[in-house]
Amino acid sequence: MTDATERIDTMAVRSLDLLIDAVRQTPPEALDRPSNLDGWTVRELIGHVTGSAAKVVALVEGGELWGRSEPADWICADPAGRLSELAVRLRAALPTADLDAVRPSPQGEVPTRRALAFPVADLALHSWDLLRSQGRLVELPDEVLAFCRDMSTSLPEDVMRRSGAFGPARPAPPDASPTAALMAWLGRSVEVPG
Repeated sequence: MTDATERIDTMAVRSLDLLIDAVRQTPPEALDRPSNLDGWTVRELIGHVTGSAAKVVALVEGGELWGRSEPADWICADPAGRLSELAVRLRAALPTADLDAVRPSPQGEVPTRRALAFPVADLALHSWDLLRSQGRLVELPDEVLAFCRDMSTSLPEDVMRRSGAFGPARPAPPDASPTAALMAWLGRSVEVPG
């Protein structure tokens, strides 16, 4: 995961920008529809990933991290505005951030750059989920896709497939794009709605 974490600052900004764009493309009438993730509405998915964005900012700023939060904890009236505020804070903090400082993570105490890997990938992957929940299949930018692939393949299978992470791999069509193939492997349906 060394190559992926070396560019974690760039990936954090790009992934948050992708997420903000996906949220902006989500019409208000779609918020209470089911998302492509079982048991979550689009609104809950946005709430969850807003919490991930806040965690990324807290890690970069060296601020306090909190325990596990629920999607409802992050639901607000203007999610794109809230995410944009987090993006401003992220961009302000990155130039002076000590990405080698030790921070808590699910794997224990690790350098900040490593602690950021999962929540940063979460931003990119859930930007895809938001658009997929609206019936669209989109391609992640090559660099972001490579980062997400590196992050997910670096995890042991039992960690990756644990509850609250990724579901069982699903089949991808033989002609699946690189993004669709990764998403299917991460447990998402990539069949084109018919």
